[in-house]
Amino acid sequence: MAKLAIKGGQKVVPDGMIKPWPHITEEDKRAVMEALERASPWRYPFEEVEELERAWAEFIGMKFTLACNSGTAALHLCVVACEVGPGDEVLVPADTFLASASCVLHSNGIPIFVDVHPQTYNIDPAKIEERITEKTKAIVAVDLNGLPADYDEIHAIAKKYGLKVIEDGAQAHGATYKGKQVGSLGDVSGCSLNGSKCLSALGEGGLFATNEEKMFVLAQRARMFGEIVEPGKPREYNAYMMGWNYRTDPLQAAFARSQLRRLPEMTEWRIRNGTYLTQRLSEIPGIQPPYVPPDRTHVYFFYPILVRPEELGLDDVPTDVFREALAKVMQAEGVPLRSWQTRPVPAQSLFQYLDGYGKGCPWSCPYTRPGIRYDPDEYPVASDICRRRLVLGHSTDSFGPPNGLDLMEKYAEAFHKVLVENRNELIDFVRKGT
Repeated sequence: MAKLAIKGGQKVVPDGMIKPWPHITEEDKRAVMEALERASPWRYPFEEVEELERAWAEFIGMKFTLACNSGTAALHLCVVACEVGPGDEVLVPADTFLASASCVLHSNGIPIFVDVHPQTYNIDPAKIEERITEKTKAIVAVDLNGLPADYDEIHAIAKKYGLKVIEDGAQAHGATYKGKQVGSLGDVSGCSLNGSKCLSALGEGGLFATNEEKMFVLAQRARMFGEIVEPGKPREYNAYMMGWNYRTDPLQAAFARSQLRRLPEMTEWRIRNGTYLTQRLSEIPGIQPPYVPPDRTHVYFFYPILVRPEELGLDDVPTDVFREALAKVMQAEGVPLRSWQTRPVPAQSLFQYLDGYGKGCPWSCPYTRPGIRYDPDEYPVASDICRRRLVLGHSTDSFGPPNGLDLMEKYAEAFHKVLVENRNELIDFVRKGT
């Protein structure tokens, strides 16, 4: 039996085996250099930006797309397109990245949180209706970790109450729900092109999409200072509505466009890696690998693992203590297992202090329903997931190419070494730390 690396043994995953994301090819470099050569004089939109928008529209099957400078900006364009204003409420899953909720605040709207499903970790359709009020305008459905949400059920509820569905596909480019691409699953969608994402602009970027022309026009104006800018016509320099500078640049767009050409291949790679690792980890006690419903695919931007210390007889050890101890032991084995989002979004200080922009806005706004408070205890599933969750994936240990099944095999070996072969040593390590 091999000795734990944290106690002086040899690590399972050797240094240098894990390759970083994004995977940059010579084609990507050429695309950026060609864009650089065409980048002067400055003009907007650049050819590369328009080409990325056309390619994304074709890939996901949506009529209208906009490239912008971040995923957060793309989500805010979605909120604007849904005509969310002061005091309007938007339902958001309690377990997600902050931008899924802060995009609502950017339009002086009010995020109202909904607990998540214990298997998919996405917004739980069974808990949506209890959060709807006369102020509710839209539902944000997040494809968390790389797994699409339950869109049939969400759209049915939205239709019943006359609500819009905003898809936050930031972590799930290339995934499908009943054969439809992420980015096409809501009335509007916002996807990130952050350097770590499954479709990367290397730095920052975002993509907005919709099939509704009115929503597209509103988002288009919001991206460009609230102005109406028509191709071939002189710029009027007249803001018709509140707007921002959410434009992206040609170098980011060129890199993302080049990556998009390989997205189907990279997606297959991710699915193969994640499926294999789940098969290997499914019989190991103390952890729970991710679940994937049969009607959709998972692209493993994050590969989330829930720790279950009770399966190892550690009922008396706080879950978060076991989580951090396991992460430390696995990191010593060369597996970069780590925490992500250790509390639900409504438990973050922004939603506890309710200061917002200052003086309590937007919660103190006269258009806002009085008495809104955020009690973390109202989201028990999200809270439990946050206590138990560790993740692989992201940029430093991606499930995308060139990392392949040889790396997944090493990951599986390390989990087996720690949780099966050296279980007693792990338990002793955990108890000494409590």
